[in-house]
Amino acid sequence: MNLEMDATILGLMQGYLAMINKRSNWIFYIFQMLFLIAFSAMNHLYGDVVNNSIYLVMGVVGFILWNTNNDSSKITKCTTKERIIYFMIILVGTILVGNQLATTDDPLPWLDGFTTISSLVATYYMMKKKLETWIIWFVNDIFYAIEYYILPNQAFYLFLLNIVWTIMAVGSYYNWRKIMKEGDKDDQDVLFRNIPKEARAY
Repeated sequence: MNLEMDATILGLMQGYLAMINKRSNWIFYIFQMLFLIAFSAMNHLYGDVVNNSIYLVMGVVGFILWNTNNDSSKITKCTTKERIIYFMIILVGTILVGNQLATTDDPLPWLDGFTTISSLVATYYMMKKKLETWIIWFVNDIFYAIEYYILPNQAFYLFLLNIVWTIMAVGSYYNWRKIMKEGDKDDQDVLFRNIPKEARAY
């Protein structure tokens, strides 16, 4: 129970900090993964064990990439090609991982497979500060809530956490979009100021 509660508290703090675009969210993210690895192992959710282990590394990379002093810290949209790629990765990955987990004692192999792949994709795009990460997280959090609710040993606190995260994903999307638009406006203002006065008349 302590693992579940601790992961829930850390997740709420991380989710809020990510929503307001704070780099420190990755610190809470890393610690949350440590608790989730232990929790998932105890509940035989092997896909989540692997997933969360990878997250430890991705959390460190995310913290580095979210350096406010470089261009990679800017929020941008995915291209059409990127959207097609992440959709196909989630589709094919869910089939492959779910099929593999079905050979184990995982109680929810296909649901575990989907949440495993979709959350990896969502985390990657969060590292890259892509707006669409919150669309993926929204869907992912819904299915995670279902997974934790129907587990043989119901994870009630993690179920509630994912309900809250689903709501926060919506808020995060609109807040990031607002920040992105403000950043685009600032870039345009800087570009305009750098244009010689003589050229602005044309």
